[in-house]
Amino acid sequence: MHDHHHHAIQLGAAWEPPASAAADDRVVWTRRFGRPAGLGPGDRVLLVVSQPSIAGEMVVNAVPLPPLVAGASRWAEDITPLLQDRNELRVAVAAASTIDHAPARGPHGRGPLPSAIGMVALEIVPADDGTSGPATA
Repeated sequence: MHDHHHHAIQLGAAWEPPASAAADDRVVWTRRFGRPAGLGPGDRVLLVVSQPSIAGEMVVNAVPLPPLVAGASRWAEDITPLLQDRNELRVAVAAASTIDHAPARGPHGRGPLPSAIGMVALEIVPADDGTSGPATA
């Protein structure tokens, strides 16, 4: 029996920072990404956030996902049915929770997420990994 032969794609950099806080004092970080290459017919793509220390809202291609829970060791959601050739992930968090952390910006004004949000990745889970059922944290 093999344990978890999946592939992870880190979404660590190239996040577009919030222009400004929204009316409800939330800031939105945006990350665009392509459909992962080489997906098989039964493969699933999980959006995973490791070690979030603040709560937030996750949205993929304008579809809201279950909320990000502060203090969770791992948040995961199957986004396979939502994937398009080009995708947009938005993470909305309270402005005050990220105010003390302004990551360095790279070219085009993009950079990493504030560390309080956690590490974001796409995990490709093969159809034959022996797991079934919904992917929830």
